[in-house]
Amino acid sequence: MKYQILFITITSLFISCSNDKKATETTKQFSSLKSNILLENSMNKPFNAKLHKEHHTLFISGKNILEGTATLKVTNTKGEELSCASFPAKKLIHQEYKMANSTLQEQHLRDVVKTFFTKDENDSIANL
Repeated sequence: MKYQILFITITSLFISCSNDKKATETTKQFSSLKSNILLENSMNKPFNAKLHKEHHTLFISGKNILEGTATLKVTNTKGEELSCASFPAKKLIHQEYKMANSTLQEQHLRDVVKTFFTKDENDSIANL
């Protein structure tokens, strides 16, 4: 009987020590450090002065593409921000896709971001 009580006590001690929850809490902390940028495209081209090429970036951030925020940012060669505009990502959807289902709209937004700097940028920005 003494050995059974000793065995049960030692077993319960080992079980209680092995249920350490600190390891799972640490992984949760690291997962919150991930970026929330969903789509991104960038290009170097002149902005105001024809002599210097600035870095233009368009990215969508948020929980999902359709409800995210689109940001158009321009920085100079020194990394200083020249211009930054944020707006709902749905503003990038062309008129013919406004009534499409969410899957088609999401794919359309992916295409728009991917090809944003290959078309005439002034037309794209004027439509925002």
